[in-house]
Amino acid sequence: MSAKRLILGLLLAALVVAPATAKEQPAKAEPRSDVFPLADVRPGLKGYGLTVKAGTKIERFEVEVIDIMRNHLPKQDLILVRCLGPEFADHQIAQGMSGSPIYFEGRCAGALSYTYAWAKHPIGGVTPIEEMLALGERKLEGRATGMAPPTPLKRASSSGSRLRPIGTPVSVSGLSDANRQWLQDELAPLGFHVGGGMSVGGPGSAAKWVNLDAPMAPGAALVCDLVRGDYNISSIGTCTFVDGDKIYGFGHPFQSLGETVIPMSVGYVYTIIASREIAFKMGGSIRPIGAIVQDRPAGIMGIKGQAARMVPVTMTFRNAVTKREEKFAFDVAPNTIFFTRMVIACMRDAFTRAETTLGPNTKRYKMTVKIKGMDPWSYEDVMGGFDGGFQRQLVGLLDRPLNHNTLRPEFESFDIDVEVEHRDRRAYVRHVTASADEVRPGEEVTLTIGLERKDGGERFTETLRVTIPHDAPTGNYTLAAMSGDNVPADVASPVDIADLPRLYDAWFKSTELVAVLPTGRVDLDLKGRLLRNLPLSYVPRLVRAPGGTNAKLRPVTEKVRRKVDYVVFGSRNLTLRVVR
Repeated sequence: MSAKRLILGLLLAALVVAPATAKEQPAKAEPRSDVFPLADVRPGLKGYGLTVKAGTKIERFEVEVIDIMRNHLPKQDLILVRCLGPEFADHQIAQGMSGSPIYFEGRCAGALSYTYAWAKHPIGGVTPIEEMLALGERKLEGRATGMAPPTPLKRASSSGSRLRPIGTPVSVSGLSDANRQWLQDELAPLGFHVGGGMSVGGPGSAAKWVNLDAPMAPGAALVCDLVRGDYNISSIGTCTFVDGDKIYGFGHPFQSLGETVIPMSVGYVYTIIASREIAFKMGGSIRPIGAIVQDRPAGIMGIKGQAARMVPVTMTFRNAVTKREEKFAFDVAPNTIFFTRMVIACMRDAFTRAETTLGPNTKRYKMTVKIKGMDPWSYEDVMGGFDGGFQRQLVGLLDRPLNHNTLRPEFESFDIDVEVEHRDRRAYVRHVTASADEVRPGEEVTLTIGLERKDGGERFTETLRVTIPHDAPTGNYTLAAMSGDNVPADVASPVDIADLPRLYDAWFKSTELVAVLPTGRVDLDLKGRLLRNLPLSYVPRLVRAPGGTNAKLRPVTEKVRRKVDYVVFGSRNLTLRVVR
């Protein structure tokens, strides 16, 4: 072989081998100059943290490393630190400080995120920044927003021996004390503390000393907005790290939602409220900035400028006597955990405020809902208070779409129009009697129903004629006289969101007096259809059939209804014996 050919062969071999060698030994990423790695943390190391104690001013506090808790959570370490300074003699580590960045040698080591309840000393846990920054490397899958958490959520234990997430207090403005307490009872099982709050206000309404242009920077108040408008409900934490358009915070999960979209704002802190159990920040949001898109064990990650859809809710109250009209408008984040609770809390308060000077009254309401991909549809009825069928139907209207097994519909708007009458037209069912104790199949029996008006206490009776079914077996039967809004709709359970209007069209009204008589027959609720009056011998075969495991048996009832000019409340039963 000539020398020229030998040299050419060696060059070709080098070209083939070089790429493979480079692939086998990829270059390591250069360590970030703004990150203090967990590997360099050691006991006794002193540093500092940043957080907002009042307003939007970011202030410094000192910390010292106690040790590193390995595998505190699965594959997640925790830096144990002691917070130093006279301020911690007053309030210890406060809810709302979740995410406060901790620095050593001027570089971020992580987020102050855990503490002990009832602790005498301000001991805290710091989530390493490397684990938080990994959230920004996760590729978004484009799942629908507001998906339910993967496991049932339980209230955080208040045991002093348990290192727990510092927590993000829920700050509320606009709600009365009673409705704030209602919301606290609803959110307590999720580990939230509802604190008093005020609306900071946006441009044109905020106090002149509020810096509306405060940046989202490490140590700034980071707010998850749940409601905006005439009512404001938000959860306050702290920003840990800003990397371009990516914002990291909390150092622990908000609600373990995984990929989600929750409105995110720059926050304002009024003050820190000291508490024997654990202190908390009180404040609110001052400027929307984007959306939280990741909610994981290591913290949350948001993106500046990311759109975060909210559902506009409008309530209009009209007074037929004074001709006065009052409106309430607010936007609610469509999250499966919070949406229904937030809507009900704000509606309860709107009803309370609209009724404050009215005294006893009756309300005729019309709920109109717009779900993406469907024509708007409405439901109308009458109520005497924020109770009874209204709440059941309202909750069903919101929860059924949000918690559908497969569909993730989008609420586009929700409106309630209420006409208030200065008279309480409720009447309570007090007793019911029958014209006979024993009846035969096919015979008619007259029910006499005694009622008492709420306004004035007048007692009166109504009668309903009920025909006993021809095929009724002998035996004792329990009849019931009740309000129409307590009667189950006589249609199949909705399978698709598009079935909701049909369900609500089938509801009886609260201004109907209804007698309900059981029969010996059953319907089978199967895949959106009612198979009626089935022989009992057929039922086991249908239930065992492929796809029949979700079938439900529905006892068939005979119903006699009468439209009345009052709102029926309560129910009473009586027993009849069918004989041959």
